[in-house]
Amino acid sequence: MSENQNTNVFQLDIEKVSQELRVRPEIFKRLVISFSKTIVEKMQTLEQSLNQDDAVKARAILHELKGTSGNLRVQPVYEAVDILHVAVKVPEPKEKLQQYLAALKSRCQEFIDYAGHLSS
Repeated sequence: MSENQNTNVFQLDIEKVSQELRVRPEIFKRLVISFSKTIVEKMQTLEQSLNQDDAVKARAILHELKGTSGNLRVQPVYEAVDILHVAVKVPEPKEKLQQYLAALKSRCQEFIDYAGHLSS
């Protein structure tokens, strides 16, 4: 692996997505950075909701995360949110929900790391 290669597997095509959304790239970057900052709190609240078996609150948070990640084209987060959202609706056993939550946390951390590089 070369020195200049980013080890983070997550990437967004800033130019392409900003054109799709019809916003300037610098505005899109700010939206991505803002989402990366709010996602930490949302994930904490989501985890608390799941631990308290509050499916209504968990689904509301997941719905919000799904919408924002989808609009911003943050596909790995969107897909992980969707899996957990469906599992909460079914409902899947708590152990399965915790597995899906762990996968979502991992995708979120990759996104947060990526967004941190945008602001530097």
